Amino acid sequence: MNNNTIKWIIIPLLIYLIIPSTHLHAQSAISDEITSATKTSFTLGLDAGYDLPFFSMPYNELKYNGGLYLGGHADLRFPFNLGIRTSFAHIRTTPEILIADDVYYSVKDIALTTKNTNKLKRKFLGLGPSYYWGGKRVSVLVAALGGYSWFSGGDALAESPNPLPSGNIDVHLLNTGFETGTWSAKGDMDFIFSITNNFSVKIGLYYLRHFGVHFDNSLDINNEGIKPIAHGENVYDNAFGPYSRTASPPLIITQGIEKPACKDLVSSGINLGLRYTFGRKKKTTPPVEEVGCNSCCPNDKHKVMATVRDQASRKVIPGADVAIKDMTGSIVATGTTNTFGVVDFGAIPHNNYTVEGNVYGIATTIDNISESEFTPDAVIQKEVLYSDLRFILKGNVVNRNTGQAEPNVLVSLTHDQTRSVQQDNSDGDGAFVFRLDKNSNYEVVGKKANRLSDIERASTIGLTRSTTLFVDLELGVDNFNCGVGTVLDIKYELDKDRLTPGAKFELDRLIRYMQDHQGARVELSSHTDSRGSNRYNQDLSDRRANSAVTYIISKGIQRSRIIAAGYGETRLRNQCKDGVNCSEAEHSINRRTEAKLLCN
Repeated sequence: MNNNTIKWIIIPLLIYLIIPSTHLHAQSAISDEITSATKTSFTLGLDAGYDLPFFSMPYNELKYNGGLYLGGHADLRFPFNLGIRTSFAHIRTTPEILIADDVYYSVKDIALTTKNTNKLKRKFLGLGPSYYWGGKRVSVLVAALGGYSWFSGGDALAESPNPLPSGNIDVHLLNTGFETGTWSAKGDMDFIFSITNNFSVKIGLYYLRHFGVHFDNSLDINNEGIKPIAHGENVYDNAFGPYSRTASPPLIITQGIEKPACKDLVSSGINLGLRYTFGRKKKTTPPVEEVGCNSCCPNDKHKVMATVRDQASRKVIPGADVAIKDMTGSIVATGTTNTFGVVDFGAIPHNNYTVEGNVYGIATTIDNISESEFTPDAVIQKEVLYSDLRFILKGNVVNRNTGQAEPNVLVSLTHDQTRSVQQDNSDGDGAFVFRLDKNSNYEVVGKKANRLSDIERASTIGLTRSTTLFVDLELGVDNFNCGVGTVLDIKYELDKDRLTPGAKFELDRLIRYMQDHQGARVELSSHTDSRGSNRYNQDLSDRRANSAVTYIISKGIQRSRIIAAGYGETRLRNQCKDGVNCSEAEHSINRRTEAKLLCN
């Protein structure tokens, strides 16, 4: 079988496989799209086939014939039909000498005494991304691999008696072969046919290119007395083409063609393989009561799926509630969309239904299911749309002392312009939800006993509803327990007791707590580091505590609910007392203002 014959086999086979499989199995491809998008699988395979080389030497006396291809591959398939393939291949390519057995050398006929060749062996190991498409029974995989190849063999030489009186043996060297390694690239296209849930067979086509393969400078063929010699010595004259010289037999002359130092080598081929996929279990038909299917369809394996999408941005919405109702309005099945915005209801009885969703309390559009859609192996896919044009604020309350979500916090959202207020309780995951108008600013604060809440800001100014649906926010709270001081993030200027704007904003947290908890009484204390005299530090801390109390009173809090205390340097939080050498960062720990809840 020559090279042209192989080409005319591979090309029609490729056309035959691609066109029918993509057409006949289009429905299967659609039905499996969502399943493949959410599953990961691992497959091992073994291949055997025929490799067709497309590389040649710079003269016509040597050609490379096709040979055996043996290989293996491992495929890791991710959601959405993406994957990674690693592949190993062992390929044997046979050189063929084209010099005639009888040649005319100088002045007389000479018979070549020997022709020696050594198979070229190539080993390739590569890794790269892959992509699948197709259905449950027939699918196509394409992969682009980069890797490394190892070469050995490929020597070719012919010998004849020297016609000169010396009587020496003349060596006609065609190739000294290869003994090297180089980077390579490989493209795979596999047509996969499933036999069972785990076993499949495949027909594979590939293209393999080795970059800059260096020629060897010595022969591997065992011929005594032959030393490493230059490439292209005493080869048949290229200028006249093989066996076309008028001399009979053909003439051999010394030509001295030198091969390049390196050359790209290319081949392609076809192979057959067996694959095994791990982790897939044989599907069984569950009892009627488990799938909810009535007696008319216990075995048709249909499936109902619903997607919730934002109408303005076309983005899917996770965490939405979806219900299927019959024509009387009774709920038949419910579910919550996953991260892809999809609910898989499995099999439900044949009937007419409506599908409707709920996105954080707002109803979606309604889609209908007709009883005629329940056919064997059908995947009934419906889509409902969220059409509210407000933004959704998705928030989380986090306890900064524990790092955990804080449940049961009453969160208030106040519109800066209209002063309207929305409220929501954080759930077990600390989550809360609000809806925001366009081009608006908001204040967000939490309320819970023994928790001091941050006051955060949210804004939709500059946001476009056609591209954005969700606005994220994290609301922090600190433990605020009886008798335990909570450090406020208040910074004073050096040797000053005047409150900065940032200090006032921090005190607003305490003011908001006292407004929300009318019976609460607090002690507000100020502390200094150890630098300076005791008397000076005591006076400075008294003045700072009183300035904070004055600000709180100005906001409508009764003076009787607050105790101001300055402790100077008497309550250091570390070892930095008088006479101890400490860094500025260590001293700053002691310069603080604390709020303590009084419970007696």
